[in-house]
Amino acid sequence: MVTLRRSNNYTVRALESFFTNTIIEDGDEFLLIDNDGCDIDKFSSYEKIKIIKNRLPLSFAKNVNQAIEEAKRKKKDLIFINNDVVFTKKWLEPIKLNSESISIPVNNQIFPYKSDCGNLKLDVTMSLNDFADKNLLLEEIAKRHHAKYSNFQKFQGLLMPFFCFKVPYKILNDVGLFDVSFVEGAEDVDYRIRCAIKGYDVNFIINSYLLHFHGKSTWDGGETQDQTNKRNQLYIENFLKKWGEEITQVFIIRNNFLDILEKKGLTEIYKKGQFGELIRRLVN
Repeated sequence: MVTLRRSNNYTVRALESFFTNTIIEDGDEFLLIDNDGCDIDKFSSYEKIKIIKNRLPLSFAKNVNQAIEEAKRKKKDLIFINNDVVFTKKWLEPIKLNSESISIPVNNQIFPYKSDCGNLKLDVTMSLNDFADKNLLLEEIAKRHHAKYSNFQKFQGLLMPFFCFKVPYKILNDVGLFDVSFVEGAEDVDYRIRCAIKGYDVNFIINSYLLHFHGKSTWDGGETQDQTNKRNQLYIENFLKKWGEEITQVFIIRNNFLDILEKKGLTEIYKKGQFGELIRRLVN
């Protein structure tokens, strides 16, 4: 997990809920990367945490790579987590079952529930004030979700942000590090494509449920619309240069891409949600 000064309060909730709701085994380690000189004294009570202090702020890709290199040295799977999440009970168990692909929990962007009493509404984008530390209500929502999806189920989506993801050691060895040329975004889409080329898929694990505040660990820093547009343009241009127009249109721009799929005979694969296979066909 990476903590930043502007969202350090989110890290507090993330760590509290993680250590409350996660069964930690003897060989597990928790790395907390202090990206830009945060107040980390409040985290000293967690004995399992190892602090890594960056000398200068690093991009998302470079911070993930620190964790990948550590996992590869110790021959372990990696679970990388944004700091703007709240964990619920039983979130980890379904993630651990999958060793052949990258696994991502589902969240309120996919299942935007509200509590039975109506006092907690899980919108796509939320703040700490919206949540108001209503952990018990969140647990009720998660329990209801688990009851609805009681068995191990997975699916793929067109858009699969890496807000919390498990990469098995086998894939870390085979696919390697994140591409650090992606500074402003799309590094997770790039990694997903590289995994697909190697034969590994990325799956949402439906019975692992988290609250994700959305954007607090990345772009939600008070930037203007003009700054957002420039940032988006930078990573689109970088992605286009690396992967070409078709994949950029389908997975990044996502406007008017159905004509591309129809022309290549990929419409049925798209409708079936077989996005790993879709990537492999587009690349080849």
